[in-house]
Amino acid sequence: MMTYRSADMAWLNRSLAAKDKIRKAGRTPNGHTLWKSSERAVLKKHFPDYKAIKKRLPERSMAAIRGQCHLMGLSTPKAAWTAADRAKLKRLFPTVSKAELLAAFPGRTYVSLQVSGYQMGLKRWRKPYVKTSHPVLDDVREACRTKGHFMPDLDVYAGTGHYFSRLAARRKKHDFRKVDKAIKALGGTLTIE
Repeated sequence: MMTYRSADMAWLNRSLAAKDKIRKAGRTPNGHTLWKSSERAVLKKHFPDYKAIKKRLPERSMAAIRGQCHLMGLSTPKAAWTAADRAKLKRLFPTVSKAELLAAFPGRTYVSLQVSGYQMGLKRWRKPYVKTSHPVLDDVREACRTKGHFMPDLDVYAGTGHYFSRLAARRKKHDFRKVDKAIKALGGTLTIE
C-alpha cells in the first residue's frame, strides 16, 4: 500500500481544484478556450488538410490546430530511409544545390534532407572562400574546398592550432611553417619559384 504525505495530498487537492475550475470555465489560465470533442472530431476527419480544418474552425489559430494535432498523435506517414537513399544522400548532399537535392528525392522536404544529412555527419558545402591578396593562401583554401574540408578541419589535420580558422587571410605576415604543414596535410608540396 502506498502512503502519501500530507504535503502531497494538499498539492493533489490544489491540482484537482485547478483542473475542475478550468473545466467549468472552459478556458485555460492563459485565456485560451479548451478543445471540445466536436473540434477534435473535425481534426481527425480532415487531417492533414490544414486549410479545410481552419475553414471549419475559424476561431482557432493555425499554431493551435497544429499543436492539437500533435497532441492527438496525428501525423502524416513518412517514408523510411533505405540504405540506397542514404548512400544517394551521402553522395549528393555536400555538393549539389537545394533544387537538385529536392529533385533527387521526390516526396521529401528540404528540412528532412538536411536533418538526415546532419544526423549522418554530412556537411553542406558553403560558398567559395573569398580571394585574399596572397596566392599561396588562396591555393591552400581552394585545395581545402575541393577536398570538402573546412578551415577548422585543416587546422586539426595540419596541427596548426587555430591559424587557418581564425582569419589567416587577414594577417599581414604569414607563418609559412604552418602553411607548409597545411599543404602537406592536403597532399601537396610547397615549391618556391
